[in-house]
Amino acid sequence: MTDDDRDHEELQLQAYCDGELDPASAADVERRLATDASLRARRDRIMALRGVLRSLPQDTPPPSLLAGIESRLASADRKPAARSWSWRALAASAVAGAVLTGAATMSLNQYAARDDVARQLVSGHIRALLAPQPFDVASSDRHTVKPWFTTRIPESPLVVDLSAQGFVLAGGRVDVLGRTPVATIVYRHAAHVVSLTALPAGRSVPGDSVAGYNVLSWSDPTFTYVAVSDLPHEDLLAFKQAFAAGATTLR
Repeated sequence: MTDDDRDHEELQLQAYCDGELDPASAADVERRLATDASLRARRDRIMALRGVLRSLPQDTPPPSLLAGIESRLASADRKPAARSWSWRALAASAVAGAVLTGAATMSLNQYAARDDVARQLVSGHIRALLAPQPFDVASSDRHTVKPWFTTRIPESPLVVDLSAQGFVLAGGRVDVLGRTPVATIVYRHAAHVVSLTALPAGRSVPGDSVAGYNVLSWSDPTFTYVAVSDLPHEDLLAFKQAFAAGATTLR
């Protein structure tokens, strides 16, 4: 398949997922989906991303915003009528724009400050799931994954073999948090993926659910570990306990 063919197929798949194809074209895509596992996987990633985007919280301006605008407009109406309507409209628009801009900036700043690290890590997890593979180095051998990290980041985290506990080491990747590269170890549990990122010790990351993904963190003297997965919280807690116990035996 040429690059042009691949681009056309990707555009057609995106249009299919958006429900924008005509019946004949949609039927053609469905026939290919029935026999092409790779195409089905790409469709599933696209649909998963759409679901995540729809689930993201929508910040709304505070209730006081409308009252503030109406108060400013009422104040402008009480001023001498010598001003033309166009001037009053311009002033009112400026007031409304200033209030809206201030409220939007405040809302965005609050949103960015709230669980920002967790949200960045969930975004990295989602990007990895949408990629052909959720890791940069593929290996179930911790003696391969840990040295791979050592050549790319200042301090390599412990890589624990948890296959006996049902969490199979799949590989590792380097994510970027802000401007800092961080190590992420990738595990698989049945059909689920767990991204375990090692941050400098002392970094506070509250456990939460972000965009449908569970986030769980814990610390040792060297790192703060943050696990992200669509696993139920109980299973992710079991992963944390298994990793912490395995790490203790490696020290």
